Amino acid sequence: MAYKILVPKPAASNSHGTETKLYEAGEVVDAKEDWQKSIMDSFVENGWAIETKDVQSENVVEEGVAEPVEPEPKRARDDKGHYKADDPSTPDVNEAYEGGKAPKKKRTYKKRTTKKKDS
Repeated sequence: MAYKILVPKPAASNSHGTETKLYEAGEVVDAKEDWQKSIMDSFVENGWAIETKDVQSENVVEEGVAEPVEPEPKRARDDKGHYKADDPSTPDVNEAYEGGKAPKKKRTYKKRTTKKKDS
């Protein structure tokens, strides 16, 4: 579990509690052991830290290999900052987007209409 520190606070830095360190604001702590989890849980309870998603474990496949995450398609722009248009003569490449691939189209749903009841 990963935690993001919001307020800088000193706390134990080893399992025996004999050494301390200052956990800086913005620092992300990966709590792997029980003593780290208990410290981070107390930080969360006091509002000094928040739990964050562990990005690597989200993309792990059963074989243990991480899947590549594709970035969001970004519109291509010219020198003036205006959007570029797609060239219809090249059907396999979309020049309007960086990387040549357009985003997948969102599915649209039909609205259901209800009949009026005659009273």
